[in-house]
Amino acid sequence: MRRYRTMIKGSATELTWLNKMAQKGWLLAGITGNWYQFTATKAHYRLFSEYVNTEVVTALTGKPAIFEILATVPLKAPKMQVIYTGSTQPEVQQARVDQQDAQIQLKIVLGMRAHQLNLMNIAIYAGLVIIIALLFIMGVQRFDSVFGPIILIELALIGFRALRAKKLQRVANQLRVRTQNYDGAWKPTMHIFLKKMPADLDVEKLASLGDWMLVGNDKKGTYWYDLHTLASEAEIRAALKPVLPAGVTVNVMSWLGLAPIGFI
Repeated sequence: MRRYRTMIKGSATELTWLNKMAQKGWLLAGITGNWYQFTATKAHYRLFSEYVNTEVVTALTGKPAIFEILATVPLKAPKMQVIYTGSTQPEVQQARVDQQDAQIQLKIVLGMRAHQLNLMNIAIYAGLVIIIALLFIMGVQRFDSVFGPIILIELALIGFRALRAKKLQRVANQLRVRTQNYDGAWKPTMHIFLKKMPADLDVEKLASLGDWMLVGNDKKGTYWYDLHTLASEAEIRAALKPVLPAGVTVNVMSWLGLAPIGFI
């Protein structure tokens, strides 16, 4: 059986899905691009994934162990491999796994997003070439009858790639906040209004959200901050809640800025 999924290779989301498939009797057998190959099994497998270099994969292959190597996926950026293993041993079925590979996953998802944007650009230019070629071959009058369907197909292809890139961008933003890695990132400005504040906000406790700047305050205890961040409104409110005194009202207003929403 095959399934098509656009996932970050080696991520917790992917691993959760693979383990659910294993619980349903479908064991991972191989991965090619975004295609996942499964084989039927009656054994109870627990799957794991890990980022390793090529030498480690070579050393592990062919050696007996409680973990069976199910698949390996080479990565280009960063240059390493994702190794997928599984085991039927009872002692590993309930083992807790703490994946601390957010930096690697950020590089992977940025590469995936760049690939989708490249495909979108190819669709745009290829569509223009096809339209111009058909215009010369068919003539203006005959071309009018096929212009509508061609444009619809072109827009569908572009929209499909744009939506995929948008989805990957949201994942990248979450990983940037987790890793505090904002290299090359455009961070939109969020306006934070705090009412009934007894004193200035201790922004050092909230430095993980982004770059804070006090814009102003009044005698009624209203403070206005600009926050350059990739965090969502809900994430900002959640981070503010434990550090604010009781009774403080929080208003968060986004500013669209000069860049497309969500893109960096």
